[in-house]
Amino acid sequence: MLERNRKVEQSLFPSWCILADENGNILQTNCPLERWEGTNLSDYFIGTEFISNPTSNGHVFEWRKDKNPSSCPQPTLRVSCHSVGGLRWIELFPADSENSESEFSNILDSSSYLRGLSFRQIFETNQAIKWILDPDTGNILFVNEAACSFYGYSKEELLQMKVSDINCLSKEEIFKEMRHAANESRLYYLFKHRLKSGEIRDVEVYTGPFKMAGKTLLFSIIHDVTERIIAKKKLETSEERYRSLFENASDAIIIVNRSGELLDLNRTAVRLLGYSREEFIHLKLTDIQAETCRERVAQDLSNVQLGKPVLLECILVSKEGRSIGVEVNAVLLEDGTIMGIARDTTERSQMMSRLENSLKEKEVMLQEIHHRVKNNLQVVSSLLELQYDNSDNPELRKVLKDSASRVKSMAYVHEELYRSVNLAEVDLREYFELLTENLMHVYGAEQNIKIRLDVDAISVSIEKAIPLGLLLNELLTNSLKYAFPDHKGGRIKIGLSSDGKEMRFSYKDDGIGFALEKPIREGSIGVQLLEIFSKQLRATVVQKTDSGVLYELRIPLSF
Repeated sequence: MLERNRKVEQSLFPSWCILADENGNILQTNCPLERWEGTNLSDYFIGTEFISNPTSNGHVFEWRKDKNPSSCPQPTLRVSCHSVGGLRWIELFPADSENSESEFSNILDSSSYLRGLSFRQIFETNQAIKWILDPDTGNILFVNEAACSFYGYSKEELLQMKVSDINCLSKEEIFKEMRHAANESRLYYLFKHRLKSGEIRDVEVYTGPFKMAGKTLLFSIIHDVTERIIAKKKLETSEERYRSLFENASDAIIIVNRSGELLDLNRTAVRLLGYSREEFIHLKLTDIQAETCRERVAQDLSNVQLGKPVLLECILVSKEGRSIGVEVNAVLLEDGTIMGIARDTTERSQMMSRLENSLKEKEVMLQEIHHRVKNNLQVVSSLLELQYDNSDNPELRKVLKDSASRVKSMAYVHEELYRSVNLAEVDLREYFELLTENLMHVYGAEQNIKIRLDVDAISVSIEKAIPLGLLLNELLTNSLKYAFPDHKGGRIKIGLSSDGKEMRFSYKDDGIGFALEKPIREGSIGVQLLEIFSKQLRATVVQKTDSGVLYELRIPLSF
């Protein structure tokens, strides 16, 4: 490949032609130099300064170190440069060549211009679309192969056409623009060109006048920019959509740089803080923050600069000095700026305050309800005890005493709720301690009966606490009354635990037990109540009564 390129360079040199702008930027070249396109003459040569104003010839270029190709060992090249519109036609010769700078001028002025070797090399061998037009008639006088390939016409067809057959503008507009180009008042255009297939393409046209045989013609270089225009429109649409979302967002959006200078904001931010956009651009983030939160916000923003999104709360200060509580979601953008989306939490804070006040009022009301229910149950229990004290009937006294005990067990639930911080749940450990202590006192069993409570700190709703308390009341009452006759000593163990899915309640005494097929005592409702409370708790029951009493419940927590 390298050897082939060298042969091409050798076959064309000394006929290197370059089309550049007035700053020396290379726009087009002939074959061996195509790799130079998009670079600058000064990248290869010393002495290119005169290109901007080529008032005389006789200039030479000196190769920069290691830039000259193997086909051109000469350290310097003779230069012929002509201004054509805003462009520069440059032809390079070996310094010792007999060709002179006048060769290019002679070709320009001769009728054989279009057949000149140098011109044909730069015109034909490049992939850019080129043509030459007559600005007076609009006729297409010359085209290269790239133009034929792009438009889909043969060269013969194009040379029979006018530019108005391709350009989508009206004839009047086309001739107006060609006059501008001929006068060099405009050299760059964006047009829509129609291909032979009927497809419309966006093209970028660089054009300039030159003389041939005393007549002004237009030389044009054409680039297909359809894809670029489509991409640009998509970008513009995307930017418009972003701007619409940005401006119409219900939350305030503020963009700052790493120094905290305000760069942009949306309408909501303007309304929220009361500054105009013009005032904002002279402010820093610290100017709209409350002093109490500046240090914390600075720390949070340092985390944002590390690429970590941050959700923070701070207080902004409006132009009028009003403090505004906001919740800010801050993120780092691709260009290194920081975007903060700030939501005004004033209404939410006020609502939360109202809810908290309402909740406190309801808590006070619930406490008062539990207190009154407890007091009413205590009154009922006291009335039963009073009736008990004034009765001589043993059976009636037993019924009254049991009933008072049951009422008290319910009263204790409401007492626990009244004293509890959580008005919805009862601490079973404290409830069981209170209940057992009261029954031991009522039956005077503190001396000879030992109770062991192995109860975890479990809180349940009142719907579970009352039946569980009544169940414990029945079991403990039964043990204290019947399990230890003649004041015999004994032990009672009460357990309660939970695995997150169910509670395990156990009750065990080492008393005399009783037969399950017979009631505890004729007329007793104790066993019936145990069955009722177990069903109410949806519990699975295991019980043994032959050697003391063992009563176990598995109570689901999910009901």
